[in-house]
Amino acid sequence: MDLMLEYDFETVVSGHMALFGTPEDVQTHREYTRDLRTSATEALREVDLREAAAAAGVPDDNRQARLKVWMDAVVARAAELMPASWDKRLGGTDICLADNLSVVAWSAFMD
Repeated sequence: MDLMLEYDFETVVSGHMALFGTPEDVQTHREYTRDLRTSATEALREVDLREAAAAAGVPDDNRQARLKVWMDAVVARAAELMPASWDKRLGGTDICLADNLSVVAWSAFMD
């Protein structure tokens, strides 16, 4: 998005829902993505896998379930850390926030 904003343009065609975007839309998306990353990264630091798995009653030998329960807890915590203003600034955050945070949290975890 930083690279996109180096160009002089009025319209961006992203292919998302057949809507055209503006430089301001790209800036908003960049800010949203940064907030997602910041919240997810902090949640990854805060949420302990062993504690999350124990709280959910997942046995130690079920690694996939432990990871799932942990990431669900990470996403829930990251959602709490997200600025509330996004609900008013960006459509769809009410239904897409958890999915967006999950993708970003897994990306940050892998990094």
